[in-house]
Amino acid sequence: MNRIIKYIINEGLPITFIVFYCVGLVLYFSPSTHDLFILITPYTLVLVSAAVFSHHKEWNLKTTIVLASIFISSILIEIIGVATGKLFGVYTYGQGLGIKIVDVPVIIGLNWVFLTYASNGIISKYTSNNSLIIVGAGVLMVLYDILLEKAAPLIDMWMFSNNEPPVNNYIAWFILALLFNWVIQKFKIKTNNRPARWLFFIQFSFFIILVIHHIYIQK
Repeated sequence: MNRIIKYIINEGLPITFIVFYCVGLVLYFSPSTHDLFILITPYTLVLVSAAVFSHHKEWNLKTTIVLASIFISSILIEIIGVATGKLFGVYTYGQGLGIKIVDVPVIIGLNWVFLTYASNGIISKYTSNNSLIIVGAGVLMVLYDILLEKAAPLIDMWMFSNNEPPVNNYIAWFILALLFNWVIQKFKIKTNNRPARWLFFIQFSFFIILVIHHIYIQK
């Protein structure tokens, strides 16, 4: 019985994520529920993020301040980016991420927090070297963004003026990823969170399926 309980605790959430995103694919691909998928996307992102962070092992004031700082600063940077077009290129947010502040969805801050936290946890699993963790997590976040930029317009998250993000978008992403991961390492925030690592790769796989469907099947 103890073994079963331990298995459910360790494996239950990742399996739930897989089922959750498979249902999402069904909703996305079905014409009758496609709009529903767009509508509930921000709420599902909050839900899965809450599930992930409920498994964080050391919640304290320091962790809260660090993650809140990444959340707030990323939103402010996005606001500047949207308003000026100088940081990431010229782009606008759609309705797929919910409530906005100055044309920027609030949930985008949560996305930056999750990606920083999860990518840091993935690289930290294989090395304890601070520099390698910071750079490795930064590279991982840029790879994620390269795919996400293809999927985002499909689910009404955001769109660039020329339908393709400029090179400086990825440069800005990498610089911010390095900065945020440096903060995580500087303040020794523990990111050893198995559900976070699983969710990162499940989302990555989800976006791959959307992009492949769009390129090779829908067209």
